[in-house]
Amino acid sequence: MENFSRTQIYLTAAQQAALASLAQEQGSSASAVIREAVDVYIAQHHPASKTTRRKAAAGAWKKAEPGSPSLAQLRREERRF
Repeated sequence: MENFSRTQIYLTAAQQAALASLAQEQGSSASAVIREAVDVYIAQHHPASKTTRRKAAAGAWKKAEPGSPSLAQLRREERRF
């Protein structure tokens, strides 16, 4: 089992209600939903994750299928993250 550290956050009433509803739908706790959301956020925004995605995509456009996005489109998309 992982070691957890306690962190407090302030949510609006709407956020709290949506979080509780989502947790109930998933059959999990609000804390588990928040941890999952944090993991996704870190994966999308951490510089090391961006580098890993770039390396994995290197050369992908050389063998692109017709209708695939251009290199310029791929670069624009990467800049959004």
